[in-house]
Amino acid sequence: MLSLQVMNVDIRIDNQHAWVRVLQVFDSHVAQVLEGKYLFALPRTASISDFAVWDGYTRIPGVVMEIRRANQIYTQIKNQRVDPGILQQDDEHGGTSAFSAKVFPIPSYGTKRVEMEYSEMLPVDGLMSHFTFPLKPSFGDPQTCAEFNLNLHIVSETPLSAPVFASQAYPLQTVKAGPQEYEFTCHARNVTFTSDFSFDYRLNVPNSTISWVAYRAPETISAYDLRDPALAARNPDGYFQASAIFNQQGPQTTEPGKSFKSRNLVFLFDTSLSMHGLKLNRAVEALDYFLHNLTEGDRFNLILFNSGLSTLAAEPLPGTAENVEKALRMLRESYLSGGTDLRKALQTAKEMTATYPPGERCIVLVSDVNPTLGTISFNSIASLFEPAQTQEKSNLRLFAFAVGSDADTRLLEELTTRTHGSFFQARETDDISSQLRIFFEKVGTESIENLQFSSPSKDAFRHVYATGGHTFDGAGFSFVGRYTKPTPETTVKIEGRLGNHPIELGKTVSLPEFDDRHDQLPRLWARARVDALLHEIDVNGESEALISEIIRLAQKYKFDTPYTAFIAAPRSLLRPRLIQPGDPVLRVKTDPSIRSVFAVFPFGETLPLTFLPSQQVWEVRFFAPAWLPDGAYQCRLLLTDKDGNGYQETKSFVVDSHAPQISPTAQPQSAKAGDEIELRVDADRDTLRLAARMYGAPAVPLLWSDAAKTNLGKLRIPAGIAPGRYPITVTAEDFAHNQSSAEIIVEVH
Repeated sequence: MLSLQVMNVDIRIDNQHAWVRVLQVFDSHVAQVLEGKYLFALPRTASISDFAVWDGYTRIPGVVMEIRRANQIYTQIKNQRVDPGILQQDDEHGGTSAFSAKVFPIPSYGTKRVEMEYSEMLPVDGLMSHFTFPLKPSFGDPQTCAEFNLNLHIVSETPLSAPVFASQAYPLQTVKAGPQEYEFTCHARNVTFTSDFSFDYRLNVPNSTISWVAYRAPETISAYDLRDPALAARNPDGYFQASAIFNQQGPQTTEPGKSFKSRNLVFLFDTSLSMHGLKLNRAVEALDYFLHNLTEGDRFNLILFNSGLSTLAAEPLPGTAENVEKALRMLRESYLSGGTDLRKALQTAKEMTATYPPGERCIVLVSDVNPTLGTISFNSIASLFEPAQTQEKSNLRLFAFAVGSDADTRLLEELTTRTHGSFFQARETDDISSQLRIFFEKVGTESIENLQFSSPSKDAFRHVYATGGHTFDGAGFSFVGRYTKPTPETTVKIEGRLGNHPIELGKTVSLPEFDDRHDQLPRLWARARVDALLHEIDVNGESEALISEIIRLAQKYKFDTPYTAFIAAPRSLLRPRLIQPGDPVLRVKTDPSIRSVFAVFPFGETLPLTFLPSQQVWEVRFFAPAWLPDGAYQCRLLLTDKDGNGYQETKSFVVDSHAPQISPTAQPQSAKAGDEIELRVDADRDTLRLAARMYGAPAVPLLWSDAAKTNLGKLRIPAGIAPGRYPITVTAEDFAHNQSSAEIIVEVH
């Protein structure tokens, strides 16, 4: 139906800050108008910074809005066959590290052009840094691109080794190669994306050091600042990033952080149904690596968990080859089932560590970290581990290898911070071979604690945020903040402690009067501020003040959050028409002569609209009552101009609060592994999309057939699946984005 004709990717890495710009041009090969939905599974630290669609030769840039309002506007505009696009965090397909972009209309036999920008901070581990641009899909067939162009530019204050590229599928030409700058290009045709574009490079740091970048330039006052006069003044503050790269072991080792002492380990492996397909492949690969890298002096146990638990042994076992094979045999003989009772699994692992000899005990979790059973509350799960103490830490530590772009990274960050552990998140399609070594070397090693940023010019700095609570030797750690007093020279320090050994790094730096080279720093600081606010919400719950500040920062510095979305449409059409029961906003753009606007709603309420000078629109927030029946309604607008003349307009909206009703069947209902079965689904007329999923098999779409007068699709049972009864889950979504699901049971023999 759609083919990818052109894909241009520009990647710029400036002192570990990666900026990626993507342009895609799609061709339609069908006669009907289409809506496109694209999923982007990005790294957990990534932040969308721009989004745009094209109407012919006109670029329609995205603006940041409250997420609910943006979705309402998108649907209203789509119903008018105007070119909107919306991009937001996608909870269903990946939570905070996945984003969905919907674009409509894609004209029959026409083209649609989409642009997106995102940025991320690349972590440093084992003095190595890794970058991935996702090209291989997590499910379904790889996509082929008729014309693929990629440019890569890396600059760094710290000397770097030449990047090592994981795949040879994308032929690169070297433009520039030096110890602090590399540049490459790729131009290819008819490329099939069978692997991600990824590479590693080493930071050549003989000893621990600080790198420093700063930015200061006049700020543009946005419409969002003008809502609050206190924010409308030009702010002369500059921005900075101070990054420590730790190599306390010096140049005598190529593997920072490696430990040879014996370890006490409990491996916790997720066998719930969500761990299917490529997730399971990555998880098994990880556990296999960890087990085979045990020493005979290590002691370990293995817990497999889903809705229940199974344990390898009653007592911890030495890490011999025989016991490793015993653990792997237990894993091979297990099967996926049930949901994820994460709290129960962590509680059991915590209790099991009491059977180990005295000393430090480590829980190594391998999971997609999506609790669905038992207690799923953030605070309840986090309460299993006491918050980390400043001077003294517990001898129980959690290390998590999270698989899947939908892992709950905020929960993992809280748990590993409290226990002085660490976590790593891998996409389903990632090549994790190098990351496994770096991750497992941290398990049981000393962490660098009590990290602080300081300066004799302390009054010059404010709103300084750290990238975490602790780090490890061979890794990086950053502080981002603002400075108020430009000065040609001052000193800064980053201090910490590795075990009983203090660490103190210093550097003489400049706080420039004007320097616009590192223009990523304002957004980087705002992102750190929002992350701190989101953490407060996770711990203490939502509040209007916190959400309002998150939305304001996202709008001013232009990035996505769980409370905002990018929407691209002609500005005159940015007002909602599809309304669900709740608390929507009505916005109206009028002629400048209009002095007052009242809205008369069909449920008996009349409200005045307030004029927003900064945006030249009238606005009112109202309640669509939950008792209001589904259907199409009209709102009357009463307008009065400067001469007292009255006018009346109408604005239509649709209320739809009911999920689509579906009735699925399968033929045959009994089949062999590897067989193909036909699915038929009767659904409501307003159903927008249908999909079927089965454990171990990629999701398949179900499309309307005029001949059969129903929705049809074919699903192939995985070739290696064990005999038994398996559910096929059919999900449906209507035009108002209400969702429902139903199951069919098939017998595999």
